[in-house]
Amino acid sequence: MDFTTVNLLGVMIAAIAAFIVGSVYYPLMSKPWLKATRRDPTTIKMSYSPFVISFIGELVMALALALVLGAITLGNPDDYSITMGLMWGFVLWLGFAAMTMTINHRYGGYGWDLTLIDGFHWLLVILAMGAVLGWFGPPEVTLT
Repeated sequence: MDFTTVNLLGVMIAAIAAFIVGSVYYPLMSKPWLKATRRDPTTIKMSYSPFVISFIGELVMALALALVLGAITLGNPDDYSITMGLMWGFVLWLGFAAMTMTINHRYGGYGWDLTLIDGFHWLLVILAMGAVLGWFGPPEVTLT
């Protein structure tokens, strides 16, 4: 793994963008999500820990995506673009996030409605990360 291709500012902003996506998406989808998860809103206790865990997880995801993009481009700044980030974000979402969620939801006995709700969220999250990381590119290298 070549961490020299990782733009840490880009990773941080990608994680923040992902967190914002979730903070906008799930309030809009709260009723269908609650129904799909078979949860009773009156029994849910508010806690900040899922938000902290989400942000930490999104930081790890952004770092992993930055490493993948760096490996694909060999860290060449000319190969980075928003389009490239979106394309690879989609490919990785489809191959890993969407398939993992689909399999887990089938074993968990959940309906396709939950898979679609959560899957679309993760698609938006990974696309946002890919766009940010593609836009930022690798860190600038200064030769001494």
